Amino acid sequence: MTNLNDLRVFVEAARLGSLSAAARRLGRTPAAASASLKRLEAELGIRLVERNTRTLRLTPEGMLYRERVAPGLALLDEARHAIHDECDDVGGDIRLTAPMDFARLWLRPLMNEFQQRHPQIQFTLLAGDEVRDLVSEPLDLAIRFGELPDSALVARKLLDNRRLVVGAPAYFEKHGRPRRPEDLLAHNCLVYMSGGMAYRRWPFQRGHETVVVEIHGDRISNDGSLVREWALDGVGLAFKSELDVRADLAAGRLEPAFKEWQGMSLPLNVVFPGTGPRPVRVRRFVEFLRARLREGEEKSRA
Repeated sequence: MTNLNDLRVFVEAARLGSLSAAARRLGRTPAAASASLKRLEAELGIRLVERNTRTLRLTPEGMLYRERVAPGLALLDEARHAIHDECDDVGGDIRLTAPMDFARLWLRPLMNEFQQRHPQIQFTLLAGDEVRDLVSEPLDLAIRFGELPDSALVARKLLDNRRLVVGAPAYFEKHGRPRRPEDLLAHNCLVYMSGGMAYRRWPFQRGHETVVVEIHGDRISNDGSLVREWALDGVGLAFKSELDVRADLAAGRLEPAFKEWQGMSLPLNVVFPGTGPRPVRVRRFVEFLRARLREGEEKSRA
């Protein structure tokens, strides 16, 4: 019968791309990890990896084997943790990806808080605005804004979220305040760019009315945090997610340009790679995120 420890070494080495890194992650010596991999290959009668002193690459057979074995190990881990589901002893690695602004403003402090409650948790966070492939990459979840297209992924909404036009009090004092979306044509608007495309068309809703304004401005950036900071500097108006500027609005550093018209909905979702049970640590973290974000939403509306 295949040794489960050998399987764990293989799966972890495949995920990290390094046998020595897998050994450190599992608390073993490099020699022991190497012996586990050799033993597994000998038992299967196939070569699972090609490796040198620095890197490790899966063979086609190794890729197929990992695809079949990794979910099984995850289920075993789930069963092991399930008996402690009501306990606070949650541990393991949570691998996730999230937009850069959300990672900086929200995930950083919330990850700190979650690890204080569960010291055995480890995080691997890939922050960036590109959409990563959850099927091919070893990720437990992704946090994404907006309506999601139909796919094999499973999504759960964390909270509703809208975009709004914001500016610094100093900007409004100097340039006046727009009363409706069309007034933005007379203002300097800060443009966010993603994937090589500048988002100049800003959509708004009021009841059943919809208006799209094609704005203009003297600053464009692919860094959403920089666009927010420009707004704080008072050099223009920004079209930001409510989550991105919630703290600024509460502190009075930024103000909404108008309240009757709202930006289009931009819900925040957590996305999972396929169906099946989630590890307890992942479920706990998602529930924690959802509760803390909604708690902040209620405070901002109070």
